[in-house]
Amino acid sequence: MGTGARAHCGAGGVQGLPSEASSGAAALRGAGFVRASSLQPRGEPLMTGCPALDSLTGGICSGVTYLFSGAPRFLDALLHSILVAGSSRGEVAYMNNTDYYGTRSEISPGRISLIAKHNGLDYGGVLERILFTAAYSRERQPWAAGALERAVRESGRTVLIAAHDISAFRGRAGEGTLEMDLVASSLWRMASETGAAAILTSRDCRLCSSLVLDLSQVVVDFRSVRGGVRAMLLRHPDRATPASALIAFSENCHGGDLMGRITPPFRQSYQELLGSLRGAYLQLMRCQENRSGFDLLVRDAWDREYAAMAASGIPIALDVMNLTANAHNRGEIEALKRDLAEKEARIKALEAKVAVLEGRTPDH
Repeated sequence: MGTGARAHCGAGGVQGLPSEASSGAAALRGAGFVRASSLQPRGEPLMTGCPALDSLTGGICSGVTYLFSGAPRFLDALLHSILVAGSSRGEVAYMNNTDYYGTRSEISPGRISLIAKHNGLDYGGVLERILFTAAYSRERQPWAAGALERAVRESGRTVLIAAHDISAFRGRAGEGTLEMDLVASSLWRMASETGAAAILTSRDCRLCSSLVLDLSQVVVDFRSVRGGVRAMLLRHPDRATPASALIAFSENCHGGDLMGRITPPFRQSYQELLGSLRGAYLQLMRCQENRSGFDLLVRDAWDREYAAMAASGIPIALDVMNLTANAHNRGEIEALKRDLAEKEARIKALEAKVAVLEGRTPDH
């Protein structure tokens, strides 16, 4: 659906083109006409990390503007996952719209780190690739959007642009509409010029302006239902709408359970890490005792407890190896303490016998 078609938002959500227009568009395509959007090379779509949503929409395509609305807790978790996924390809630009006197919507570095580690990514690098700006009032929205636009142009490597809760400052009398439109047009222009994907979120699509709805080529509304969240695909340029999918989601989820695991099997990670440590790390060790200690860890701790490490659920191989090494070291320390206590008891018993043989009172 092109940006020139007006979308209507009411109690039933966003409505797309009428069936007559759809059949007319199909006739034009049959006569040799194609969508201009199909001429733009987009590459492989970015997966959000939510398999059910990716199956519904086909993922996040470059140069396309998306509107995700409803279910605020789910949107928070989803956006965290998308930011992590996007950072694996380049920099991502994030604009937060937070009303201190109303609904809060802010990314959490801790949650970002949790999702990154859950998927075997360097969470420090992920955080470095997120460009952040915030608007705490509708008057500040255009300024924040301008700051984000300058950062995107200076970066030149941005693959994803996101405005979280773009309708946060929309009032009942329509106040905040102008500022929202300025943000939406700025992000849409940046996405069009740079080839980045643009994602707009709103806790309620009925709060979005007509311009926001017009610019959004893909619209998905999320509603909390028993057993998770129902995703309704209301607009898509290449897929039949409406369509829906059920997404299992817990209200207590902090993002880690939403993201599909993209780490390789533990055996592969473990073997690759051991090979890397033996090649670069171990060869540079100066102390022979430390080299021997490494080999003993492999033999007595890691290889022996491989089944436990694989079943731990910890996605980072080095993390679970460190945990196992600590458990092994603690066990060795306890064994040495018991051995030392036994030796001290034997020594005291021998001292007592010697004292008796020498005719003196044993020390106690």
